[in-house]
Amino acid sequence: MSFVQKSYFAPTPVTARGRPVRLSADAKGESVVYASGKSIVVRSLAEPEKAWEYRGHTAATTVARMSPSGYYVASGDVTGKVRVWDAVGEEHLAKGEYQPMAGSVSDIAWDHESQRLLAVGDGKDGFGHFFTYDSGNSVGSMMGHSKVINACALRQSRPFRAVTCSDDGTCVFYHGAPYRYAAVLGEHTGFVFDVKYAPSDEYFVTVGADRRIFLYDGKSGALVRQVAAGCAEPHTGSIFAVAWSPDSRLLVTSSGDRTCKFWDVSADALVATVAIGGGSAAPEHQQVGNLWAGDRVVSLSLSGDLNYLSVDSASPVRVITGHQKAITAAALAHPQTLYTASYDGRLCTWDFAGAPGTAAAVGGPTGGARVEGAAASGDLVALGCLDDALRFARAGAVAAASAVALPAGPRSVALDAAGATVVAALQDDGVVVVSGGKVVRADVGGAPRAVAVSADGLVAVGFEDCSVRLFTLAGSALTATGAQVAGHIRAITTLAFSPDGALLASGDAGGKIVVARAPSGEEVTTRWGSHTARIFGIGWSPDGAHAASASLDGNVIVWSVDAPQRKIVIRGAHRDGAATACFVDNDTVVSTGADAAVKVWSITHF
Repeated sequence: MSFVQKSYFAPTPVTARGRPVRLSADAKGESVVYASGKSIVVRSLAEPEKAWEYRGHTAATTVARMSPSGYYVASGDVTGKVRVWDAVGEEHLAKGEYQPMAGSVSDIAWDHESQRLLAVGDGKDGFGHFFTYDSGNSVGSMMGHSKVINACALRQSRPFRAVTCSDDGTCVFYHGAPYRYAAVLGEHTGFVFDVKYAPSDEYFVTVGADRRIFLYDGKSGALVRQVAAGCAEPHTGSIFAVAWSPDSRLLVTSSGDRTCKFWDVSADALVATVAIGGGSAAPEHQQVGNLWAGDRVVSLSLSGDLNYLSVDSASPVRVITGHQKAITAAALAHPQTLYTASYDGRLCTWDFAGAPGTAAAVGGPTGGARVEGAAASGDLVALGCLDDALRFARAGAVAAASAVALPAGPRSVALDAAGATVVAALQDDGVVVVSGGKVVRADVGGAPRAVAVSADGLVAVGFEDCSVRLFTLAGSALTATGAQVAGHIRAITTLAFSPDGALLASGDAGGKIVVARAPSGEEVTTRWGSHTARIFGIGWSPDGAHAASASLDGNVIVWSVDAPQRKIVIRGAHRDGAATACFVDNDTVVSTGADAAVKVWSITHF
């Protein structure tokens, strides 16, 4: 058996309220580059479903910038490390790793020769450093700031110039190279969040928490003017990001007031306003980053959504959504619609029956709570939410008034074949049966941790004491059959019946999987034991011949029932843990994980 990664559906950028986020483009303006977890994502702007990731960092990443030559990327993380790596080779080999500061890297800038770098952020001994990309040798000194530097920009032609902006309310202008302090620019009256040189290098512009935009001469650093100072419709919230049009004629600003505005620099006037979120006052629509690449303008919402903007449209012309936090639950509904839920309570669907690749946000009253368990029957999906509620979704939306109150938050949920009854293991060590909106406690004893329901109504319950016990389901009553599955020495974490209900796979906290016959509990194999950490999810192929498992060790493994010794190990499928794995068809596995990504694997069986 062998595998190949068929698709990588990227997570959205990680954001933080009240802080700017850096988006950048490749040299040709075809892709957006951003930080997500411990990875750097490079994603096509024309076809966002096409993306790839760089995984060289060992800590959470913060920013990435591609060199003007297009050959290298410089990326930073929360520990103050900057890695320079190959953007064109398949292996993305590292060219160097440097430690320009002791704290988180906020921004990075390349010079036009793709030789010198400026990295800024937080630190004990300084807030930034000028250095060469290949050796790390210093090419300047940084001074003038007393607090964390938020952004930086290097002039892309001679004479060399640099600008930085900071939480201390000032910008500092540098001559180079080597770069040296020239002047402090003190026009802003609050945090200064972003600075950008125009593509023509004639000007640079700064924006900040005081909601003002200042234009400066690109060579001298002298103030030209405040942009549109008398505008009747200014931003009413902090401006977190600014970007220039390729012809240096227009600016786009992104603000916490949930709008983006286009400005004509030569006319010194507001051109257009784009409202994000349809007038909603929800914080998730605050705009914290932006990018102007070729003819595409993109602004980033606090929720992680990438909004495609146009001067001619009062609302985004396209919105790319997805997850920015670890995916905690997933379920595949008919016809091949994957529901995914992340740690922050966001719900998305992925259509594998059509042309998958970009997510669609699930509508309806989702509650915003983390989904701990999900199960599907036909086109119906049951969602166990940690606000002590069970919700139901169909056709990409949570049904109105579908919430059923539970005595406690769920650990695991299972849905019967008819979609009429849900069995849930709860955080209070109980099991409930939910049918017709009624919740009935079932006396199963012990401390249940996982549940599953077979096609013919057999219920399996896994316990903290390492046992798996079988029950029959009649109405809202669970009756023990007396059958048990042996072979585990760690707490049971997940259960899954094969599609025909003939086999039961149980995974535990130690990484072991046992396959047993249903309803007898007779052992089929205990040789599925290659994981080294907790099993989070198991999914069966439609023909019941194979199963895929997802583990905290980050691996996804495809197993064979007839040949237990044969397996496909997808090592490092998801950083910091794989959460779920399911078969779209007998030869295709979809996995999710703590990296907030959805990955599709093409499987070749022996």
